[in-house]
Amino acid sequence: MSERISKVQRWLDLVAYLIGRRIPVTVADIMENVPAYAQKWCSGDETDQASVRRTFERDKDELRELGITIETVKHPINYGLQLIDGYILTRRAYYLPELKLGAGTGSGASKWTDKNRVPGIELSEDEAQAALDALRRLMELPASPLAREARTAYVKLAFDIDPDRFAPAPVLYVEPPGTAALLAVLGQLSDAIIARKRVTFRYNGIYRGEATTRCVAPYGLFFQHGHWYLVGHDDTRDAIRIFRVARIEGLSANQRAPKTPDFEVPPDFKVDTYLDKKAWNLGDREALIRAEVLFRYPASLWAERCGHGEFVEERDDGSVVRAFELYQVDPFLRWLLSLTGDAQLLGPPELVAELQRLVAGVAALYADVDHPAAEVCDV
Repeated sequence: MSERISKVQRWLDLVAYLIGRRIPVTVADIMENVPAYAQKWCSGDETDQASVRRTFERDKDELRELGITIETVKHPINYGLQLIDGYILTRRAYYLPELKLGAGTGSGASKWTDKNRVPGIELSEDEAQAALDALRRLMELPASPLAREARTAYVKLAFDIDPDRFAPAPVLYVEPPGTAALLAVLGQLSDAIIARKRVTFRYNGIYRGEATTRCVAPYGLFFQHGHWYLVGHDDTRDAIRIFRVARIEGLSANQRAPKTPDFEVPPDFKVDTYLDKKAWNLGDREALIRAEVLFRYPASLWAERCGHGEFVEERDDGSVVRAFELYQVDPFLRWLLSLTGDAQLLGPPELVAELQRLVAGVAALYADVDHPAAEVCDV
């Protein structure tokens, strides 16, 4: 696995460490706690330590030239008996500006406060009214995935503003097609989970375009990547499977012995374990597809640090091949397209052909544009 760390990553690691400190930190603290420096510094080799110290000095100077205000200050230690050099970031330069409510009806122009020269944003009453009512509506939407974030934003906005002084403003929301049917299926599944009754349904597999009948012991429901999913033991496959609820048809629960559970949920089952999976890791397939992707340098470093795929090999130019196990193909291919040429799909051949068809479809939509969509991904 590659151990190469780019300059940008060193800068980000250094800034992230300093901005989290409330008091100045010494060079030794930085060397031991910033991943970009720690490996060589902690090796005990004087040559490596001198080299990484020079790297830090260059990084510090270059960040200052870019406007990152790393300050060198005298920091007292040993109960104030000794002063040493320490480094600290000006925290206020990296936080959102002060929000003010203005009396006018302008467009929220930035203002400068006299206190600490941090730019503030002044909202007109019309703008504040629209923001508060939009957040309130978002908080009240059934099963809204952004309800918690909207509630937090509402509280922060209302801290200096009395929301009762504003009349309600209309906020339009259109439910996507099929919402009513989806809610009905979710209700049936919820009842079956509570009663621990098996369910039978037809499931439409998106990749092969086939519908199969499944008998499932439903363990739980979760919302991820804009979709509801059911996880449970598929008696037809004798294994735990994940199903996208929108692809379930003809759902029915076992009506025999309605007050007697059909199954017991395993004691080690936790639905939370499915919440950190990528979209392509959610779904039902009898056999996984193993895809291999070449990430060009420096995207190879990004893929490694973000944990995308499993390391296969590193090449002489710094590029890295990583493998992915796919339950769903479409979200994976669309994710590859978003990387705009930094990643190349190597196989399997049928997946490469599928990506080529997807690229061709996108290119057809933008056939009259100067930069065809076919150029966005090297398949």
